[in-house]
Amino acid sequence: MSSEALSPLALSDDEYDQLGDVLAERSAFDIDGLLGVLHAVAVAPSLLPPSAWLPVVFPDGFGGDTDFARAVNLALRLHNEVLQACDEHYPLVPEQDDIAGYESFASGYAMGAKLDPLWFGNANRWTFAAPAAYLGGHRDLVPPDLLERIDAGPDPKSVIRRDLAGLINAAQDSFKAVRREAYSQITQPTRAAPRASRVGRNDPCPCGSGRKYKRCCLGRSPDAGA
Repeated sequence: MSSEALSPLALSDDEYDQLGDVLAERSAFDIDGLLGVLHAVAVAPSLLPPSAWLPVVFPDGFGGDTDFARAVNLALRLHNEVLQACDEHYPLVPEQDDIAGYESFASGYAMGAKLDPLWFGNANRWTFAAPAAYLGGHRDLVPPDLLERIDAGPDPKSVIRRDLAGLINAAQDSFKAVRREAYSQITQPTRAAPRASRVGRNDPCPCGSGRKYKRCCLGRSPDAGA
């Protein structure tokens, strides 16, 4: 990857190897593919929790063994690292000459983007994922008109590899307001219902009789007649 560790909590090389070993046994994604999924989750218009993407990464469910539990924890830490990287406009994409790594990353990115109905179901927003789908071998996820234009260009996969980090940054900026609105809705405190105003003893009675409350309805049961 082209990024250095961004925080003390970033995965070490040994931890990347441990996570990669579990992915090789239990997932269709390798490390680059998982990074692609996590980048799409990080910049998506919706707030996609781990419960949305972990089953995609580990489709056979979560085993109870220690190595697998540790791998899930490492994947969650990597998710946090990717969130920070995207927020700083420094996506953790493969090295430019790592063609296989880029294609795996792009495939994961397309699969992660597809999880969000606000992204996959919107033609304009999907333009931020369609090139990655093309690079990752998911031509069926590229709109026909865009597919035709990409195919007509010179060495399109090389161009997409060159521009993929910029495309991720553009998605981050374009969808930021949508994510912020969704976050504000789930964190906004619920307002307590306003209290009914209290009637003083010497205030006009709410029944409309014109007498003071203490000389009219004070002390009557709620279901007493006027």
